[in-house]
Amino acid sequence: MAMEFSEQLNFSFDPTAGRIQQLTLRTAPFRGNVTRVQALLKGFDITYNNGDHHVLREEIDLDAAVDPAHPTTVNVTARFLLRDSSGNIDDPFSGTVRAVVIAQTTAAG
Repeated sequence: MAMEFSEQLNFSFDPTAGRIQQLTLRTAPFRGNVTRVQALLKGFDITYNNGDHHVLREEIDLDAAVDPAHPTTVNVTARFLLRDSSGNIDDPFSGTVRAVVIAQTTAAG
């Protein structure tokens, strides 16, 4: 077994209101089949697109899973939310999320 790191994944979220945003990106292939995987938050930049707001909630969640059709590749999903205390997700927000993937892989053949 080997431990491998992916290159940094960059998720870009366009201005959106009314919902949690979600994007899925695929890593470059690892050298061996992935047997275990985790996605880690490297950094983020979040902004409201229509002025200054008090922040009630920020959410960034990452999930990683081996692509069943390509066992050397991992799909990473980022969920992204910025919300004030108005009771709704009614203000457009955007930003970026940066992630790194750590994978346990079989030995490269």
